[in-house]
Amino acid sequence: MTSLQIHKQDFLKQLQEFVQSLKTHISTEDGQWTIKGFIDIYKNVYTISSDTKIVPKF
Repeated sequence: MTSLQIHKQDFLKQLQEFVQSLKTHISTEDGQWTIKGFIDIYKNVYTISSDTKIVPKF
C-alpha cells in the first residue's frame, strides 16, 4: 500500500468519525435536524431548504 493510499484511508476514517460526532449535535435520535436556519447580524432569519447544495456550505 502506498503512502497516498494510507493517507486517503486515514482521512476517510477521520471524516467518518467527525460526521458521527457532528450528528449528535445537529440531529435528533430519529434523524431530524435540530438546526432549522440562520440568523444574520441584522436579525434576519433564513430557513434551510432541503437543497443538497446548501448543506455542504455549513
